Amino acid sequence: MTPETSPETAPRITSARPAMTERIMAETGLDENRLTALVHGFYDKVRRDPLLGPIFEARIVDWGPHLARMVEFWSSVALMTGRYH
Repeated sequence: MTPETSPETAPRITSARPAMTERIMAETGLDENRLTALVHGFYDKVRRDPLLGPIFEARIVDWGPHLARMVEFWSSVALMTGRYH
């Protein structure tokens, strides 16, 4: 803030992201619940795969945080939520 502005007079910056996310969800039918189910289902199949399963198991110790991070990533990509950093 400068001496000329205060929190009350500072311009508000609004994000277009929520509106974009809402539009994408309406147009595609994809939402956070479906996205979470998709990511978890994909990794369930990967973990059961005889070739891929051992590769992932050797590198991922705790699946909970990994799956949460993958949901955040795909939420950012597919729904434009900005959740992944």
